[in-house]
Amino acid sequence: MRFWTAALPAIGICASIVGVLLVFSWFALRWRAAKDFVRRYILRKPQYDYGQVFRDYLERFNSVTERRDLYHAILSAACRILGAEGASLVVRDSNERFQMKASCGLKPFSFDVDEVKPFLAWLENHRRLVTRQDFVTDKKLVAIKCDGLRYCVQLNAEACVPLFVSDRLYGVINLGERKGGSYDGETRDLMKLLAVYFATAIHNANLYQALIRQNRNLQEASQLKNQLLANLSHELRTPLTSIIGLSELIAEGGDGQVNEEQIKHLSMIRQGGVRLLDMVTAMLDLSKLEANRMQLSVQKVNIGRVVSEVAGKVQVKKGTRLEVKMDDSTPGVYGDEPRLKQVISHLLDNAAKFTSSGKISVDAEKCGEMLKVSVKDTGIGIPQDKQKAIFEGFVQADGSVQREHEGLGIGLTISRKLVELHGGRMWLHSKPGKGSEFSFTLPLKPIGVFGNGSTNV
Repeated sequence: MRFWTAALPAIGICASIVGVLLVFSWFALRWRAAKDFVRRYILRKPQYDYGQVFRDYLERFNSVTERRDLYHAILSAACRILGAEGASLVVRDSNERFQMKASCGLKPFSFDVDEVKPFLAWLENHRRLVTRQDFVTDKKLVAIKCDGLRYCVQLNAEACVPLFVSDRLYGVINLGERKGGSYDGETRDLMKLLAVYFATAIHNANLYQALIRQNRNLQEASQLKNQLLANLSHELRTPLTSIIGLSELIAEGGDGQVNEEQIKHLSMIRQGGVRLLDMVTAMLDLSKLEANRMQLSVQKVNIGRVVSEVAGKVQVKKGTRLEVKMDDSTPGVYGDEPRLKQVISHLLDNAAKFTSSGKISVDAEKCGEMLKVSVKDTGIGIPQDKQKAIFEGFVQADGSVQREHEGLGIGLTISRKLVELHGGRMWLHSKPGKGSEFSFTLPLKPIGVFGNGSTNV
């Protein structure tokens, strides 16, 4: 009895030591969780420096436009930020197939999308970040457990982060093991936030690449159109010139006497040929302008005399008066005289075509170092919604098959491009039923090289 009485204090001390050791061991085993608890909820100290995260990594994505480089940049950033040993990226293509696009420090096994479609569909429906451990411990994931674990095993993934654009699953970032721990609650929150930025960056890169492809296709189509117009114009000019010349020769009796009815028919042939030749020439001019192959021979031009010459050849309708308020006193401009005649002819012919009665006038005024020339009419006018379109190729204000006025609708396009080639600009003011006013500017002083041509002063 005395022995136990003497031994009890020693036993108590030993028990206390064992208890302390057990508590210490428990805390040692749970130290990481306890440390995270103290840091997050007692000290209120976040695990990640979010400002540093977004400043150091996410801003870099704005300057990356090549998708392959962007994929590797995203995976590299995810590994550094989250402490993952590796990562891979699966992206959904336009054919609704998920394909492996990049990996970083992770060696996925073979990836067969048909085997994991149910899991990907589950990700899209639930919009949830999930880990391999979740499939083992979360009873709510029993229905998708097999497919989810198969996906994780195939890709060596410990965590799957879905990337969404709107409500569409755009891809999945697969993360390997996290160095020194698991994907805790704060890390998951950060991954969800990063997923939004990563998905946006990938989506923007795809849009950029699609825009580049579209622009390339448009450029190729434009070049093909210009080449087609040039070839077609070249092939048509020779036979049309022969038709016009031979019809004139026969009408003049070069191949024998012809009666009035035959002369009338030959005149119709000639007029049709001239009209077609004008169209072909216009298409050829347009193709040269759009291909930047138009050459100008620039010199000082008496624009008042040029306008008067062109106006004298314009046929206006009965009841319409054409008035030119320009003469030799109008300041001269610098340009290619034949091309300037072409511009003025287009504008006056248009005004005459769309003015059944009233007045057409041409005047000019000096505006700084430019001369503004205006052609006004009291014709049918142009609706506001059509005013921009008429300067585009092959467009008329009335583009219907039953339209009253004929033409390809490229005269204004050519005129504007010619004016711009001279260093000026062209614009329009019009109201339906009140008439139209086309204005353009030309330089009063030499401005160097015009287009691809040379300046001869």
